Amino acid sequence: MVKVQDIVNKVEEFAPLSIREDGDPTGFQIGNIDMEIKKIMTTLDVRPKVVQEAIDQHVDMIMAHHPIMFHSARNLDLESPQNQMYSDLLEHHIAVHAAHTNCDKAHGGMNDWLMEKLDLKNVGYLNPDDDYSIGRVGEVESPMDILDFAKKVRDAYNLPNLRYVKAENEHLVKKVALIGGDAGKFYPEVLASGADTFITGDIYYHTAHDMMAYNLNVIDPGHHIEAIFTEKMAHKLNDWKNDNHWDDLEIIQSKVNTEPYNFI
Repeated sequence: MVKVQDIVNKVEEFAPLSIREDGDPTGFQIGNIDMEIKKIMTTLDVRPKVVQEAIDQHVDMIMAHHPIMFHSARNLDLESPQNQMYSDLLEHHIAVHAAHTNCDKAHGGMNDWLMEKLDLKNVGYLNPDDDYSIGRVGEVESPMDILDFAKKVRDAYNLPNLRYVKAENEHLVKKVALIGGDAGKFYPEVLASGADTFITGDIYYHTAHDMMAYNLNVIDPGHHIEAIFTEKMAHKLNDWKNDNHWDDLEIIQSKVNTEPYNFI
């Protein structure tokens, strides 16, 4: 018999809550932590279509990267799609746990998964003095033009397109820093690391100007590249299932695409 608590324990052993960023509401979010579970679904986001998928698939627990509750509900009016989603989860006894910035920092977690796609060498922590660093840095095999490197990133993450910013004084890409998600605020740490190019999503217009002035190349592949969580966390759950002989537990991956943007 496997309980929600057993899964939470394994996830938080891998990505301790103590290393999450301040203000990140990650962790166990909805349901009964003592409930027995037979089926888990992994996903990047918990959105209404994902919840319906979980209901249709008779899922007992959703393991997500992004917390379902970033902000407290002001009321329980079911006219709100968000509130209706909470109601549907409770009605169908589906527990929700999120591993967000703790998974970003974890050894072998989100930013390592994203970095592996780029085939960089000498990969290390953005802040080498921290046991758990928010980002990663690495070096390209051979220095290349920013446009060529941007194409490499686009292809590595199988994207239709991306945005990039050229440094004020154009230079080749040699040392790259990466933080998945929305991490433009960390660019001072990127500069301190000696990286000349920064990969992160959701770059704010004025922040892009600031980074360009500091002679930093920036590549914005969007936030949804973190969907790699769906596959990678499913693999981890299967490893834990085998190690702990949870023979009756089934792990599935959400097939819902939660990318909110369309591209032309």
